[in-house]
Amino acid sequence: MRNRAEANADVEARIAQIEQMTLDQIATFQGRMLSDITTGRIAPREASALDRALRKRLKVIEQGLREGG
Repeated sequence: MRNRAEANADVEARIAQIEQMTLDQIATFQGRMLSDITTGRIAPREASALDRALRKRLKVIEQGLREGG
């Protein structure tokens, strides 16, 4: 099992990736994330942080589409 510092670093790296993802990439990432949660590779706390980042990114994409960008 990873220690907290390793887990936090991994989550921060994933959040940085999420902030640049397209809708297709988000869909793929969510599938992998669900698999990782099921197998125990992602702890509930990590999953919550990633979920918040995904929701934030989706909001940004939605706003961009509304503005015509």
